[in-house]
Amino acid sequence: MPLGIGIMQVSRLVREVHALEGASPWIAVSGPSADALATTLAARGDRGAIVVGGNPVAAAVSIRLIEGEPTPAELLVLRRLARDETPVIVVRHGGTSAIPYVLPEDVLDGGPEPDIEELAAAIARAAPHAAPALAARLPLLRPAVSRRLIAVTAFANAALAASPRLQRQQLPVLTLAQLRMLFLLGITRGETLPRDPQGLAVAAGPYLAVSLATGIAARALVRQLPFGGPAVRAAVAYGSTRALGAALRRLQELESK
Repeated sequence: MPLGIGIMQVSRLVREVHALEGASPWIAVSGPSADALATTLAARGDRGAIVVGGNPVAAAVSIRLIEGEPTPAELLVLRRLARDETPVIVVRHGGTSAIPYVLPEDVLDGGPEPDIEELAAAIARAAPHAAPALAARLPLLRPAVSRRLIAVTAFANAALAASPRLQRQQLPVLTLAQLRMLFLLGITRGETLPRDPQGLAVAAGPYLAVSLATGIAARALVRQLPFGGPAVRAAVAYGSTRALGAALRRLQELESK
């Protein structure tokens, strides 16, 4: 494989992507107006990805709709979800006190009706591993999931580029991270990688090529700048990763029109 990228590294990444493609995560919604919220979230998507009143512990994300302050029964459910490490988002109508067992950023103000964009962003944040497969089933989540995926990968690559431990191996590590980002962006659109070697090479080859080209261009830019250091490497890695992700997102949006 080119430039220090091993076949085993790519194989592990492909296996991860295939596992996510075969997953069918779902969201549990409960509380007042749960049916209406489920219908909204499932617009133009798979209604089976939203279960009203289902077992919240088995869900990828549990959305709890609460009127005012949580009841003792609701607190018991939240405690169980926290104990089982199930991501939970509370949409509350009224009430001012803090809600135990839930992160403050995961408590949303329901207002007259929930802010769907804010809720989609909360789902993408709360369940990062399941979010691409959820977005494949629920198109309403795709913008938020894609934005977070690009941002998280860009920040991670910036941190890797600034690390003194990876100065000699930055290109393959950053390239694999970008390749993973591109694959996951494809999953959010319902795309799948072929399982036969020839089809896989045809499908993944362009992603690998563009990731390598981006890394090589970024490395050349760093070397040509009159100043250097960890901050410069981090800025270039961040910018190039974001630009790559944004370009694919734009292309996907144009193809879907």
